[in-house]
Amino acid sequence: MTLKKISLNYDRFIMTLQKNFDIFNFRPEKNDARYAWIDYAKGIAILLVVYRHIAYGLVAAGVSLPNGVLATNDMLYSFRMPLFFLLSGIFFSRSVAKRGVRNFTFQKINTLLYPYLLWAVIQISLQIVFSRFANSERSVRDFLNIFLQPRTLDQLWYLFALFNVTMLYTIVSGITGRKKIWQLLVGLVLLGIAPYVRSFSTFYDIALHYIFFAIGDTAAGYFFLEETQQKFANPVNLVLLTPLFGLLQWYYLYHQDMNLYVYMLVALNGCLFVILLSSWLAKIKRLEFLNVIGHYSLYIYLLHVSIFALLRAVLLQLGVDNGVVLLGILIPSSLFLSIIVYRICMRLGLSFLFAGKFGEHHTPKKAAASV
Repeated sequence: MTLKKISLNYDRFIMTLQKNFDIFNFRPEKNDARYAWIDYAKGIAILLVVYRHIAYGLVAAGVSLPNGVLATNDMLYSFRMPLFFLLSGIFFSRSVAKRGVRNFTFQKINTLLYPYLLWAVIQISLQIVFSRFANSERSVRDFLNIFLQPRTLDQLWYLFALFNVTMLYTIVSGITGRKKIWQLLVGLVLLGIAPYVRSFSTFYDIALHYIFFAIGDTAAGYFFLEETQQKFANPVNLVLLTPLFGLLQWYYLYHQDMNLYVYMLVALNGCLFVILLSSWLAKIKRLEFLNVIGHYSLYIYLLHVSIFALLRAVLLQLGVDNGVVLLGILIPSSLFLSIIVYRICMRLGLSFLFAGKFGEHHTPKKAAASV
Protein backbone atom coordinates (compact mmCIF):
# COMPACT_ATOMS: atom_id res chain seq x y z
CA MET A 1 0.00 0.00 0.00
CA THR A 2 1.41 3.38 -0.99
CA LEU A 3 1.98 6.20 1.47
CA LYS A 4 -0.71 8.19 -0.34
CA LYS A 5 -3.31 5.45 0.24
CA ILE A 6 -2.25 5.05 3.87
CA SER A 7 -2.58 8.80 4.39
CA LEU A 8 -6.00 8.82 2.72
CA ASN A 9 -7.27 5.92 4.82
CA TYR A 10 -5.94 7.57 7.96
CA ASP A 11 -7.74 10.82 7.14
CA ARG A 12 -10.97 8.91 6.54
CA PHE A 13 -10.53 7.07 9.85
CA ILE A 14 -10.00 10.34 11.75
CA MET A 15 -13.02 11.95 10.06
CA THR A 16 -15.21 8.94 10.95
CA LEU A 17 -13.94 8.99 14.53
CA GLN A 18 -14.62 12.71 14.87
CA LYS A 19 -18.08 12.30 13.36
CA ASN A 20 -19.00 9.45 15.70
CA PHE A 21 -17.71 11.15 18.84
CA ASP A 22 -19.26 14.48 17.87
CA ILE A 23 -22.46 13.33 19.57
CA PHE A 24 -20.66 13.97 22.88
CA ASN A 25 -19.67 17.50 21.90
CA PHE A 26 -21.42 20.05 24.09
CA ARG A 27 -19.89 23.21 22.72
CA PRO A 28 -22.38 25.99 21.90
CA GLU A 29 -23.85 25.96 18.41
CA LYS A 30 -22.46 28.54 15.97
CA ASN A 31 -25.61 30.64 15.64
CA ASP A 32 -26.10 34.34 15.02
CA ALA A 33 -24.57 36.05 18.07
CA ARG A 34 -27.54 38.45 18.20
CA TYR A 35 -29.80 35.51 19.10
CA ALA A 36 -27.52 33.71 21.56
CA TRP A 37 -29.48 35.12 24.50
CA ILE A 38 -32.59 33.33 23.23
CA ASP A 39 -30.92 29.93 23.53
CA TYR A 40 -29.68 30.94 26.98
CA ALA A 41 -33.25 31.88 27.98
CA LYS A 42 -34.62 28.60 26.61
CA GLY A 43 -31.82 26.80 28.45
CA ILE A 44 -32.80 28.35 31.78
CA ALA A 45 -36.47 27.57 31.14
CA ILE A 46 -35.87 23.93 30.15
CA LEU A 47 -33.55 23.47 33.16
CA LEU A 48 -36.40 24.62 35.43
CA VAL A 49 -38.84 22.33 33.59
CA VAL A 50 -36.60 19.30 34.10
CA TYR A 51 -35.96 20.29 37.72
CA ARG A 52 -39.71 20.37 38.42
CA HIS A 53 -40.53 17.12 36.64
CA ILE A 54 -37.72 15.19 38.32
CA ALA A 55 -38.42 16.63 41.79
CA TYR A 56 -42.10 15.74 41.72
CA GLY A 57 -41.33 12.45 40.00
CA LEU A 58 -39.12 11.54 42.94
CA VAL A 59 -41.81 12.55 45.43
CA ALA A 60 -44.36 10.43 43.55
CA ALA A 61 -41.91 7.50 43.75
CA GLY A 62 -41.80 7.86 47.55
CA VAL A 63 -38.44 9.67 47.79
CA SER A 64 -38.23 12.47 50.36
CA LEU A 65 -36.94 15.90 49.35
CA PRO A 66 -36.24 18.88 51.63
CA ASN A 67 -39.08 21.42 51.77
CA GLY A 68 -36.73 24.08 50.47
CA VAL A 69 -36.11 22.12 47.26
CA LEU A 70 -39.83 21.89 46.52
CA ALA A 71 -40.55 25.47 47.63
CA THR A 72 -37.85 26.83 45.31
CA ASN A 73 -39.33 24.76 42.51
CA ASP A 74 -42.82 26.15 43.14
CA MET A 75 -41.53 29.70 43.51
CA LEU A 76 -39.90 29.64 40.06
CA TYR A 77 -42.92 28.03 38.39
CA SER A 78 -44.68 31.30 37.51
CA PHE A 79 -42.68 32.35 34.45
CA ARG A 80 -41.03 29.35 32.81
CA MET A 81 -43.89 28.36 30.48
CA PRO A 82 -44.96 31.96 29.72
CA LEU A 83 -41.32 32.53 28.74
CA PHE A 84 -41.50 29.80 26.09
CA PHE A 85 -44.67 31.34 24.63
CA LEU A 86 -43.18 34.84 24.69
CA LEU A 87 -40.01 33.67 22.90
CA SER A 88 -42.11 31.86 20.28
CA GLY A 89 -44.15 35.00 19.72
CA ILE A 90 -41.00 37.03 19.08
CA PHE A 91 -40.38 35.12 15.84
CA PHE A 92 -43.99 34.83 14.65
CA SER A 93 -44.19 37.78 12.25
CA ARG A 94 -40.81 37.29 10.61
CA SER A 95 -41.45 33.55 10.24
CA VAL A 96 -44.83 34.13 8.54
CA ALA A 97 -43.29 36.80 6.33
CA LYS A 98 -40.49 34.44 5.30
CA ARG A 99 -42.56 31.29 4.69
CA GLY A 100 -46.05 32.55 3.94
CA VAL A 101 -49.07 31.42 5.96
CA ARG A 102 -49.45 28.04 4.20
CA ASN A 103 -45.87 26.89 4.68
CA PHE A 104 -45.74 28.40 8.17
CA THR A 105 -48.78 26.27 9.09
CA PHE A 106 -47.17 23.12 7.70
CA GLN A 107 -44.00 23.91 9.61
CA LYS A 108 -45.91 24.13 12.90
CA ILE A 109 -47.75 20.90 12.12
CA ASN A 110 -44.40 19.21 11.50
CA THR A 111 -42.52 20.60 14.50
CA LEU A 112 -45.26 20.87 17.15
CA LEU A 113 -48.42 18.89 16.41
CA TYR A 114 -46.75 15.85 14.82
CA PRO A 115 -44.16 15.23 17.59
CA TYR A 116 -46.84 15.89 20.22
CA LEU A 117 -49.15 13.23 18.81
CA LEU A 118 -46.33 10.75 18.18
CA TRP A 119 -44.66 11.10 21.58
CA ALA A 120 -47.97 11.18 23.45
CA VAL A 121 -48.76 7.77 21.95
CA ILE A 122 -45.22 6.51 22.67
CA GLN A 123 -45.19 7.80 26.26
CA ILE A 124 -48.65 6.49 27.16
CA SER A 125 -47.80 3.12 25.60
CA LEU A 126 -44.56 2.86 27.57
CA GLN A 127 -46.31 3.84 30.80
CA ILE A 128 -48.92 1.11 30.22
CA VAL A 129 -46.36 -1.57 29.32
CA PHE A 130 -43.91 -0.63 32.09
CA SER A 131 -46.54 0.33 34.67
CA ARG A 132 -44.43 -1.30 37.39
CA PHE A 133 -41.79 1.43 37.07
CA ALA A 134 -44.00 4.39 36.07
CA ASN A 135 -45.49 6.88 38.53
CA SER A 136 -48.57 7.43 36.34
CA GLU A 137 -51.36 4.89 36.11
CA ARG A 138 -52.30 4.75 32.43
CA SER A 139 -54.97 2.92 30.51
CA VAL A 140 -56.19 2.86 26.91
CA ARG A 141 -58.65 5.59 27.91
CA ASP A 142 -55.70 8.00 28.28
CA PHE A 143 -55.25 8.08 24.51
CA LEU A 144 -58.42 10.22 24.38
CA ASN A 145 -56.76 12.74 26.69
CA ILE A 146 -54.25 13.51 23.95
CA PHE A 147 -56.97 15.83 22.62
CA LEU A 148 -59.28 16.33 25.59
CA GLN A 149 -57.03 16.74 28.63
CA PRO A 150 -53.38 17.24 27.59
CA ARG A 151 -52.43 18.38 31.10
CA THR A 152 -52.91 14.83 32.34
CA LEU A 153 -50.12 13.63 30.01
CA ASP A 154 -47.20 14.87 32.10
CA GLN A 155 -45.03 17.38 30.20
CA LEU A 156 -46.35 16.98 26.65
CA TRP A 157 -49.29 19.40 26.98
CA TYR A 158 -47.01 22.35 26.15
CA LEU A 159 -46.47 21.29 22.52
CA PHE A 160 -50.22 21.01 21.90
CA ALA A 161 -50.85 24.32 23.66
CA LEU A 162 -48.18 26.13 21.64
CA PHE A 163 -49.54 24.70 18.39
CA ASN A 164 -53.10 25.75 19.27
CA VAL A 165 -52.05 29.23 20.36
CA THR A 166 -49.94 29.71 17.23
CA MET A 167 -52.75 28.60 14.90
CA LEU A 168 -55.39 30.73 16.64
CA TYR A 169 -52.99 33.68 16.59
CA THR A 170 -52.46 33.16 12.84
CA ILE A 171 -56.21 33.14 12.21
CA VAL A 172 -56.80 36.26 14.31
CA SER A 173 -53.85 37.93 12.58
CA GLY A 174 -55.53 37.39 9.21
CA ILE A 175 -58.91 38.64 10.45
CA THR A 176 -57.50 41.80 12.05
CA GLY A 177 -55.13 42.69 9.23
CA ARG A 178 -52.11 41.94 11.43
CA LYS A 179 -52.89 44.80 13.83
CA LYS A 180 -51.14 43.70 16.97
CA ILE A 181 -53.23 45.84 19.32
CA TRP A 182 -56.14 43.52 18.56
CA GLN A 183 -54.01 40.51 19.41
CA LEU A 184 -53.22 42.01 22.81
CA LEU A 185 -56.91 42.67 23.42
CA VAL A 186 -57.82 39.11 22.42
CA GLY A 187 -55.12 37.84 24.80
CA LEU A 188 -56.48 39.91 27.69
CA VAL A 189 -60.06 38.75 27.02
CA LEU A 190 -58.94 35.11 26.87
CA LEU A 191 -57.09 35.54 30.17
CA GLY A 192 -60.34 36.70 31.75
CA ILE A 193 -62.15 33.65 30.35
CA ALA A 194 -59.45 31.18 31.47
CA PRO A 195 -60.86 30.49 34.99
CA TYR A 196 -64.16 29.39 33.45
CA VAL A 197 -62.56 26.78 31.19
CA ARG A 198 -60.01 25.51 33.68
CA SER A 199 -61.52 22.02 33.75
CA PHE A 200 -60.86 21.69 30.01
CA SER A 201 -57.09 21.92 29.76
CA THR A 202 -57.00 22.17 25.95
CA PHE A 203 -58.93 25.45 26.11
CA TYR A 204 -57.44 26.62 29.39
CA ASP A 205 -53.88 26.49 28.07
CA ILE A 206 -54.84 28.58 25.04
CA ALA A 207 -56.63 31.16 27.19
CA LEU A 208 -53.81 31.34 29.75
CA HIS A 209 -50.85 31.65 27.37
CA TYR A 210 -52.17 33.55 24.35
CA ILE A 211 -51.32 36.93 25.92
CA PHE A 212 -47.65 36.01 26.32
CA PHE A 213 -47.38 34.98 22.67
CA ALA A 214 -49.04 38.28 21.68
CA ILE A 215 -46.67 40.31 23.85
CA GLY A 216 -43.70 38.53 22.28
CA ASP A 217 -44.91 39.32 18.76
CA THR A 218 -45.75 42.93 19.65
CA ALA A 219 -42.37 43.55 21.28
CA ALA A 220 -40.32 41.68 18.64
CA GLY A 221 -39.17 44.78 16.78
CA TYR A 222 -38.02 46.38 20.02
CA PHE A 223 -36.19 43.28 21.25
CA PHE A 224 -33.75 43.18 18.35
CA LEU A 225 -32.77 46.84 18.28
CA GLU A 226 -29.07 47.23 19.02
CA GLU A 227 -29.85 49.77 21.75
CA THR A 228 -32.24 47.31 23.41
CA GLN A 229 -29.71 44.49 23.25
CA GLN A 230 -27.15 46.69 24.99
CA LYS A 231 -29.64 47.51 27.74
CA PHE A 232 -30.51 43.86 28.21
CA ALA A 233 -26.85 42.88 28.50
CA ASN A 234 -26.06 45.65 31.00
CA PRO A 235 -25.54 43.93 34.39
CA VAL A 236 -26.66 47.09 36.22
CA ASN A 237 -30.22 46.62 34.93
CA LEU A 238 -30.11 42.99 36.04
CA VAL A 239 -29.01 43.98 39.55
CA LEU A 240 -31.72 46.65 39.77
CA LEU A 241 -34.43 44.18 38.73
CA THR A 242 -33.30 41.36 41.03
CA PRO A 243 -34.96 42.59 44.28
CA LEU A 244 -38.34 43.02 42.55
CA PHE A 245 -37.95 39.61 40.90
CA GLY A 246 -37.20 37.95 44.24
CA LEU A 247 -40.09 39.71 45.97
CA LEU A 248 -42.65 38.79 43.30
CA GLN A 249 -41.52 35.16 43.15
CA TRP A 250 -41.78 34.93 46.94
CA TYR A 251 -45.28 36.44 46.72
CA TYR A 252 -46.23 33.92 44.04
CA LEU A 253 -45.08 31.03 46.24
CA TYR A 254 -47.80 31.84 48.79
CA HIS A 255 -50.49 33.15 46.40
CA GLN A 256 -50.60 30.70 43.50
CA ASP A 257 -54.37 31.14 43.12
CA MET A 258 -53.97 34.87 42.50
CA ASN A 259 -56.01 36.80 39.95
CA LEU A 260 -54.70 35.89 36.48
CA TYR A 261 -54.06 39.50 35.51
CA VAL A 262 -51.81 39.84 38.56
CA TYR A 263 -50.24 36.51 37.61
CA MET A 264 -49.54 37.90 34.14
CA LEU A 265 -47.53 40.76 35.65
CA VAL A 266 -45.60 38.41 37.95
CA ALA A 267 -44.82 36.11 35.02
CA LEU A 268 -43.73 39.00 32.77
CA ASN A 269 -41.38 40.23 35.48
CA GLY A 270 -39.88 36.73 35.64
CA CYS A 271 -39.56 36.63 31.84
CA LEU A 272 -37.78 39.99 31.81
CA PHE A 273 -35.40 38.85 34.56
CA VAL A 274 -34.46 35.72 32.60
CA ILE A 275 -34.00 37.76 29.39
CA LEU A 276 -31.66 40.20 31.17
CA LEU A 277 -29.74 37.34 32.81
CA SER A 278 -29.50 35.47 29.49
CA SER A 279 -28.34 38.56 27.61
CA TRP A 280 -25.60 39.22 30.16
CA LEU A 281 -24.42 35.58 30.19
CA ALA A 282 -24.39 35.52 26.37
CA LYS A 283 -22.33 38.73 26.33
CA ILE A 284 -19.67 37.44 28.74
CA LYS A 285 -19.92 33.85 27.38
CA ARG A 286 -20.37 32.17 30.75
CA LEU A 287 -22.39 29.04 31.67
CA GLU A 288 -22.42 28.10 28.00
CA PHE A 289 -24.07 24.76 28.77
CA LEU A 290 -27.28 26.81 29.05
CA ASN A 291 -26.79 27.86 25.44
CA VAL A 292 -26.39 24.22 24.42
CA ILE A 293 -29.43 22.83 26.25
CA GLY A 294 -31.49 25.81 25.06
CA HIS A 295 -30.64 24.97 21.45
CA TYR A 296 -31.93 21.41 22.04
CA SER A 297 -34.77 22.39 24.37
CA LEU A 298 -37.56 20.87 22.22
CA TYR A 299 -35.86 17.46 22.10
CA ILE A 300 -35.03 17.57 25.79
CA TYR A 301 -38.69 18.33 26.41
CA LEU A 302 -39.73 15.26 24.45
CA LEU A 303 -37.16 12.82 25.83
CA HIS A 304 -36.27 13.73 29.40
CA VAL A 305 -39.24 12.14 31.19
CA SER A 306 -38.64 8.68 29.72
CA ILE A 307 -34.88 8.98 30.35
CA PHE A 308 -35.07 10.06 33.97
CA ALA A 309 -37.81 7.49 34.72
CA LEU A 310 -35.44 4.75 33.56
CA LEU A 311 -32.46 6.20 35.42
CA ARG A 312 -34.54 6.72 38.57
CA ALA A 313 -35.67 3.07 38.53
CA VAL A 314 -32.08 1.86 38.10
CA LEU A 315 -30.70 4.09 40.87
CA LEU A 316 -33.46 3.13 43.30
CA GLN A 317 -32.78 -0.56 42.57
CA LEU A 318 -29.11 0.09 43.36
CA GLY A 319 -30.10 1.51 46.72
CA VAL A 320 -29.54 5.21 45.98
CA ASP A 321 -32.48 6.77 47.82
CA ASN A 322 -31.22 10.14 49.03
CA GLY A 323 -33.47 12.72 47.36
CA VAL A 324 -30.85 15.46 46.99
CA VAL A 325 -28.28 13.01 45.59
CA LEU A 326 -30.83 11.64 43.12
CA LEU A 327 -31.78 15.14 42.05
CA GLY A 328 -28.11 16.04 41.55
CA ILE A 329 -27.56 12.96 39.36
CA LEU A 330 -30.83 12.94 37.42
CA ILE A 331 -31.03 16.61 36.35
CA PRO A 332 -27.71 16.82 34.41
CA SER A 333 -28.01 13.20 33.24
CA SER A 334 -31.50 13.74 31.82
CA LEU A 335 -30.49 16.95 30.08
CA PHE A 336 -27.39 15.68 28.35
CA LEU A 337 -28.58 12.13 27.68
CA SER A 338 -31.60 13.65 25.93
CA ILE A 339 -29.24 15.51 23.60
CA ILE A 340 -27.13 12.39 22.98
CA VAL A 341 -30.19 10.21 22.29
CA TYR A 342 -31.51 12.84 19.86
CA ARG A 343 -28.16 12.99 18.03
CA ILE A 344 -27.94 9.20 17.82
CA CYS A 345 -31.47 9.06 16.41
CA MET A 346 -30.54 11.61 13.77
CA ARG A 347 -27.41 9.59 12.85
CA LEU A 348 -29.56 6.49 12.48
CA GLY A 349 -31.97 8.26 10.15
CA LEU A 350 -34.77 8.45 12.74
CA SER A 351 -35.57 12.12 12.19
CA PHE A 352 -39.25 11.13 11.78
CA LEU A 353 -39.36 10.79 15.58
CA PHE A 354 -38.99 14.54 15.98
CA ALA A 355 -40.52 16.21 12.92
CA GLY A 356 -43.02 15.42 10.22
CA LYS A 357 -42.67 16.03 6.51
CA PHE A 358 -46.12 17.25 5.60
CA GLY A 359 -46.30 19.86 2.86
CA GLU A 360 -42.61 19.67 1.96
CA HIS A 361 -43.46 19.77 -1.75
CA HIS A 362 -44.58 23.37 -1.39
CA THR A 363 -42.03 25.99 -2.39
CA PRO A 364 -41.29 28.47 0.43
CA LYS A 365 -42.43 32.01 -0.17
CA LYS A 366 -39.78 34.62 -0.79
CA ALA A 367 -38.91 36.57 2.33
CA ALA A 368 -40.91 39.74 2.81
CA ALA A 369 -40.58 42.67 5.17
CA SER A 370 -41.33 41.91 8.82
CA VAL A 371 -44.72 43.06 10.06
